[in-house]
Amino acid sequence: MHHHTGPAPDIMVWGGIGYHSRTPIVRIAGTLNSQRYISEVLKPVVLPYLQGLATAIFQKDNARPHVARIVQRFFVNHQIELLPGPARSPDLLPIENMWSMVAERLIQITPPAVTPDQLWQRVEASWFAVTQEHIQSLFESMPRRVVARISNNGGYSGY
Repeated sequence: MHHHTGPAPDIMVWGGIGYHSRTPIVRIAGTLNSQRYISEVLKPVVLPYLQGLATAIFQKDNARPHVARIVQRFFVNHQIELLPGPARSPDLLPIENMWSMVAERLIQITPPAVTPDQLWQRVEASWFAVTQEHIQSLFESMPRRVVARISNNGGYSGY
């Protein structure tokens, strides 16, 4: 039995999902600030992705780089319609469920990744291994989750 000791490799990745398709994932080196979010994620990945869709509303979480003024201006300038990210409600973001599914796949791969590059390859493979049908079921469960949240008086919905 091999036990992985020492710090697990750590990488930052960004990805987006839609009902019929998903974006490639982006590996982000170091710390993501709003300037880099625009130059490494929004311009090269999000814009072309949204332009390829007939209609789209972009939902972001409330991570610091995502809410900065220059980022808000980018969305306005490119006429990207935003669905407000639910404040402190990660369970109401389908992308959070997507990352959970990716994480579940990663846990099943043994031995654990030793290097950041190895982890990146596995994350990328796991991201594309989640079926589009599975992603669709996440979107389809949204109304149910919102109702669950309301009937729970705003408590955690259990998803």
